[in-house]
Amino acid sequence: MAHFHTVISILAAVVLVVVVTFALPGCAVNGHPMRFEPPANKDSTPKSLSCYIEGKTTTGRPISCSFVEFDERGDFLDFNQHLDCEARIKKLAASGNVLLVMYCHGWKNNSQSEDVVKFNCFLAKLAASAEIADNGFQVHGVYLSWRGNVVRPYVEKSDDDGFYEDCLRNYGEAIVNPKYDRGADWLGFIPENIDFFTRQRAAEHLVSGLPLARALFTYASVAKDFGGKLTNQVIVMGHSMGALMLERSLGQAMTGSLVMEWWDGANKTAAQQKPALPFDFILFLNSAAPSIYAKEMRDFLEASRNAQRHSPGKSAPVIVSLTSTADSATGMIYPLAHMLAPLAPSLKRRYTTGIFGSKGQTHPGIRQSKFYSKTPGHQPYLINHWIVPEKNVAPKAGASTDEVFADNISQGGTPDPYVFFTSKARNPAAVWRITNAAPGAPVTLNGLPLSMQKSDYWIMNCGKELIASHGDIWSTTTMEMYAGLYRLAVHLKRAAP
Repeated sequence: MAHFHTVISILAAVVLVVVVTFALPGCAVNGHPMRFEPPANKDSTPKSLSCYIEGKTTTGRPISCSFVEFDERGDFLDFNQHLDCEARIKKLAASGNVLLVMYCHGWKNNSQSEDVVKFNCFLAKLAASAEIADNGFQVHGVYLSWRGNVVRPYVEKSDDDGFYEDCLRNYGEAIVNPKYDRGADWLGFIPENIDFFTRQRAAEHLVSGLPLARALFTYASVAKDFGGKLTNQVIVMGHSMGALMLERSLGQAMTGSLVMEWWDGANKTAAQQKPALPFDFILFLNSAAPSIYAKEMRDFLEASRNAQRHSPGKSAPVIVSLTSTADSATGMIYPLAHMLAPLAPSLKRRYTTGIFGSKGQTHPGIRQSKFYSKTPGHQPYLINHWIVPEKNVAPKAGASTDEVFADNISQGGTPDPYVFFTSKARNPAAVWRITNAAPGAPVTLNGLPLSMQKSDYWIMNCGKELIASHGDIWSTTTMEMYAGLYRLAVHLKRAAP
């Protein structure tokens, strides 16, 4: 009997620990928005609860951000958010130049998480740079949100880069609400990590649907005044599972537009033809997508590039997917989580063309499961660009981060657009080169080189000095790097083929 009571006590203790573990951080809101349309009286809704906020940088430049939330099936959580966002962008485009930055967050985040703060600091950095200010661009962000965390997120208010304090200064008050904050990071560690598979399934198969694609194309098209103001700029960014969602949503939506460009281009001159896509720069960061989707998109974009008879931006990337070699979440944990992929009946096919060699050339079979169990940035069969140290240019040793950022984003900055700088932050000031030349021995198979190495889907690697971990996408260093990547993309779009 004593033994029985001991077992019961142990089981009760285990149950109590499990309950406390899941109860303390609190569940994230499900099925209800956390951002609301601001009423006519702006003072009645704090910015931390509003689906539209506006502020000013320390240099006096205006910044603003809209929030659009999606439910567990990918539909608009509050359609008024969508309408409000569209109307705001339309008004901005009618009154001047617009730089629109749309961002889809990843796992463990939502519309009240720390990502909100850091994304808005990036918007402020863009707005304050001379390149953006001198061209009269109003910077507006769109934070595309989904239930990336099943528990309430944690918001760090004393980060090393001082982003939270910067955000308070720029907006005059908090832009995330403490009622959604779990209070301590460690409280939600277990429940938010063991929920990986449900969040991946949501991102891959549920949330990445028509409404998200509709939002992306609508906001970008409105910013461009439906072709009337092509000089307005549109950037799309996605992190982790957010990158997966963008790839799934944009991939299918882009196909029709690009194919029609082949059709339209056959009957028009370059001057008559408008671009099929309203996006100037698409950037995926530490993508948590199975690399099979990148492979499929790369193949299509290669066909699209070959079909364009007189596109001035043929050498410019349509998509850049950048992953750090230090990202253990996608580099180690992701493959472990998908180690049974080779057993899936739907992944038993072997590719014998299109991975190595030229078009139509056959090679030994490669299991399709290899493209599901690895993410793009860790799939050596797809990587075609790298960011490597540049030894022939001196770093800007005494420059501030604002000066480095401004130089990186300026078309009149560094003479070589493939080169960018980073300031002294966690690491010494450095210079970097974007290249499609492998830093080590190139990947081959039976003497055959990788296929489509000049694809305009750039799948890139960088080292830990630039992105230190899976979640390290909003540091001072990474923002400086994004400025350099954006500058290069714009440069190549304007260059002759």
